[in-house]
Amino acid sequence: MKTLFAKALFAAPVAALMMLAPAQAGSFQPYKKADFDKLVATGQPVLVHVHADWCPTCKRQLTILGPMLNDPANAKVTAVTVDFDKETAFKQANKVGGQSTLIVFKGGKEVARSVGATDSAAIGGLIAQVR
Repeated sequence: MKTLFAKALFAAPVAALMMLAPAQAGSFQPYKKADFDKLVATGQPVLVHVHADWCPTCKRQLTILGPMLNDPANAKVTAVTVDFDKETAFKQANKVGGQSTLIVFKGGKEVARSVGATDSAAIGGLIAQVR
């Protein structure tokens, strides 16, 4: 009985933290083709994270991107997450070969790309290119 009670006490806080994790991932918008096309056409900076839920590199990138996107210096950057497993048309149109791909658009075109980066300096440098 003590073991069951101890597990319940541990599980509740862990579950609560897991529910908070997406909110800490910055302000990503889910990819919708029409919305994305309009957004890129404005010429404003757009950061795309091609993400898979099962990808540990993608999860690591989110822990880095979240604080960066919440930084007022990056307030003009709109972040969009693309589901690697579902958005095949996006992957084909943008020549994406794998998950954990970061693509930066500005002025209506791609200006930078990184695949598999988990170094905060490298990711920060990518975002800094479009501020």
